[in-house]
Amino acid sequence: MSKRHFTRLLAVKKLAFNLLVFLFRFQNRIVSSRLWIGIRINFRRAYWKSRLAQMGYRTGIFPSVVIHNPALVSIGEECSIAEFVHIWGGGGVEIGDRVLVASHVSITSMSHEPEAKIFALTAVRKPVVIEDNVWIGTGAVILSGVRLGTGCIVGAGAVVTNDVPANWIVVGVPARRVRLRENPSD
Repeated sequence: MSKRHFTRLLAVKKLAFNLLVFLFRFQNRIVSSRLWIGIRINFRRAYWKSRLAQMGYRTGIFPSVVIHNPALVSIGEECSIAEFVHIWGGGGVEIGDRVLVASHVSITSMSHEPEAKIFALTAVRKPVVIEDNVWIGTGAVILSGVRLGTGCIVGAGAVVTNDVPANWIVVGVPARRVRLRENPSD
């Protein structure tokens, strides 16, 4: 790289850095601005779209979401992933279209071998599949190897250890079926 190109690159980096400093210094003045909100949303969308295996159209991932192994996680269209959701994608996580994931939900596709002498030396990977139009309530836990059927609802705080058939509502620890949604409207 020539000295001229190096100097130009430094100037561009300095300009970008100064712009970021300006934005962060004055963000409290423009925090309610629609422009600033739009910038944050688009930045977050571009960040996750570049890291996830797939991210569908009009899917929103709120701040403070943690996704481990994002290259093994795919999210469909028109989904909403709320704040403080943790997704462990090491075994693969597939989220369908129009899925609502409330805050503080944990989805894990990895676990450890319960019969191992040293747990930390084992890793059991089983994919999690969440089909279309599923609603997962606040604080729910979805364990590895689980499939949530189309249109099911997982109640707040439930721990899902087994598959949930389509259109069932499950609650509790461990999650149990309480009601079948009859003729759900679209």
